[in-house]
Amino acid sequence: MDPIRSMLLALATRAKEARLRWHAGRAAVRARGEIPSRTEAFAHHVQAELCLLTALHAASLPTGFRIYDVTLSADPLAVARQLDDLVVARPGGAIEAEHEAARLAYIAASAEPITDQEQRYIDTLAGLSAARRDKILELAEQLARHTGQA
Repeated sequence: MDPIRSMLLALATRAKEARLRWHAGRAAVRARGEIPSRTEAFAHHVQAELCLLTALHAASLPTGFRIYDVTLSADPLAVARQLDDLVVARPGGAIEAEHEAARLAYIAASAEPITDQEQRYIDTLAGLSAARRDKILELAEQLARHTGQA
């Protein structure tokens, strides 16, 4: 495999691992009944994604560039999604054994496809200003905490 393909796959794997670590951390926090916040894992996830996007932009991939049997798009964001589908990531790190079942259930639930009703919620929230959207999400988190559904 040539260096460009190797580099892109390595960066995509790193980005996926960082995202999985971030989601696993959020799931563990939720399993403890706490409210997730931005952590160092989130910052690592963002940095890994930015590194991948920067490499894709700098690589200026030619039309029809292929990795394995996949022809990559000309759009760096689309390529990042394509690479995410291609790579397999196995994040390391300690597992919180007492909350592992809840963490796995949370990850499985977040991996399920969005329903039509949820898509309508997404569309509605996306149409709001950032301040209103944040307020609504904060109130939803508070309600979930008080009803025991956090």
